[in-house]
Amino acid sequence: MDLGLKNKKAVICGGSKGLGFASAEALAKEGAALYLVSREEGALKSAAENLRSLGAADVKWAACDLTSHESRQQCIDQILKEWKGVDIIIHNVGGPKASFVMDTTEEQWQEGFDRLFMPSVHLNSAFIPSMKEKSWGRIITITSLSVIEPIPMLAISNALRSASTSLSKSLSDEIAKFGITVNCVAPGMVQTDRTEDLLNSRVANSGQKKEDYMAEMLKAIPAGRLGSPKEFGEVVCFLCSDQASYITGSTICVDGGKRRSTY
Repeated sequence: MDLGLKNKKAVICGGSKGLGFASAEALAKEGAALYLVSREEGALKSAAENLRSLGAADVKWAACDLTSHESRQQCIDQILKEWKGVDIIIHNVGGPKASFVMDTTEEQWQEGFDRLFMPSVHLNSAFIPSMKEKSWGRIITITSLSVIEPIPMLAISNALRSASTSLSKSLSDEIAKFGITVNCVAPGMVQTDRTEDLLNSRVANSGQKKEDYMAEMLKAIPAGRLGSPKEFGEVVCFLCSDQASYITGSTICVDGGKRRSTY
């Protein structure tokens, strides 16, 4: 199936590894042009080489601290200088450290806001005007299953990813008339470095052996396993497609059936 993404220009935050890279990989196979954004220059170079071999129309990258307004602005200026406009934005940043609400400091709440919320605001403001000019655009925010069911020990993520989801829903109402869709994709337990770190924290907190904890956790997932980054990236790619033009303002869960709600 041709998803209509050949030569579409996609900015992918956190695109050098994990779910961001998996999304970039799926887009590369559809012939999209990619601009990878993350902190680590070495990881970006390696990711770019891999993606070029998969058929991406172009692969560029920018080392950027997405929690910093100054760093984001430099990145935005670089992208607009080279590309003039953007068709697709994939918002994706690493989650904050695990904590309980009552153990979270004001500084940690502020850091979470700067990490999980403000990059979307800033990049949307910069890139949506070019989407409006073309009457076509796709904005995807990678969130978490925590926006549907708050997850213990993830106080900051629970709160601020939910705020980002509400931001996306509000934005989707405002710009649908321009042919721009805005959606969120919420991963459940997908096998990434972040997932491994969270599992280690939870195992330590539970006092169980890791194999016992994992067996118990997998019982709550109807699919009976962790998801793969590839499975996740393909969903993101589809939401960027022409075929997904009537899907907006939604949160799509990629969780193996983990969530218990009916919507």
